Amino acid sequence: MGLAASQARFLGITARKSNIEYEGQQVNQQRTALAEEVNALYSKLLSLKVPVAPDTTEFYESNYSFSISDKTNNQDGNYIVKNYYENDDGSYYMDVERTYDKNIAEQSDLSNQWKIVKAEDGTYSLVNIKDETSYALSLSSDPTEIKSLIESTAGIQPLPEGTQNLYTYKDSDGKTHYIPDVQVTGYDPAAEQNSIYSYMKTNKTVTETTTFDNVQITFDGNNRMSSVTIPGVVSGLDVDTTRTYDSEGYDAALRDYTMSKDEYDKMVADLNAQTESLQQEDKVLELRLNQIDTEQNELQTELEAVKAVLDKNIENTFNTFS
Repeated sequence: MGLAASQARFLGITARKSNIEYEGQQVNQQRTALAEEVNALYSKLLSLKVPVAPDTTEFYESNYSFSISDKTNNQDGNYIVKNYYENDDGSYYMDVERTYDKNIAEQSDLSNQWKIVKAEDGTYSLVNIKDETSYALSLSSDPTEIKSLIESTAGIQPLPEGTQNLYTYKDSDGKTHYIPDVQVTGYDPAAEQNSIYSYMKTNKTVTETTTFDNVQITFDGNNRMSSVTIPGVVSGLDVDTTRTYDSEGYDAALRDYTMSKDEYDKMVADLNAQTESLQQEDKVLELRLNQIDTEQNELQTELEAVKAVLDKNIENTFNTFS
């Protein structure tokens, strides 16, 4: 190889070597950027709040409870103490939830299926329009109680104006129903529609809140309420400690946890997928960097060989003219 050819080859290899070095720098910068993205994803993963399953023990509540059997003064029922506060004089103000049984009037609309029939002897019957089922009506011997229930029960249509008495009949289950006399005697068979309502005495469980003041409370050695005295209601009544479980609250918390866990799992999966994608890109760049290193070594070897030839050509040239 001549001097000029060696010089040209030397310059070409040097240029190629410079390009390879620049490309290697670019690849390293890309890998550094990928590493920063991976670190950012990892930091985001660490910042995620891991959902915690609800603890069943947190949904148990201890309550004080007592029972009163005073129906005369309408104080009967089971009581649960919701809150109590000590007054300045050492007595207590108490919030309670009372559950008790209450007699109410249940109303049924008979207008569209029943009619009232008057017999020749002046007696009345309630007759089913569809199947002719018949119930004999008779005057109530003492309508005062049921009339009072009808008039006092919330949501029940009040007795028609002019009601003096109530007619009764027993249904197929043996339950007594009451119909106001103004509906019986005023029924018009020729009318297209007549208002017929029956009322039945029934029992309903009622839960309501109430308060007591100036309550005297006795506590045991563990500072737990053991007895109460409520002025005008009860004296020295034993108090029980009950533990109730809020199953609805736990179920709601469990649903929230399940939703949060699903969201958390999806975010973790997305972050892991993004990290895996970046790692695959980095592997490609790493492979390219290894190729660049190999090519760089080969170019360096060739550069040294060309330089040796170039040096030899220069030496021979100078020897010729020396």
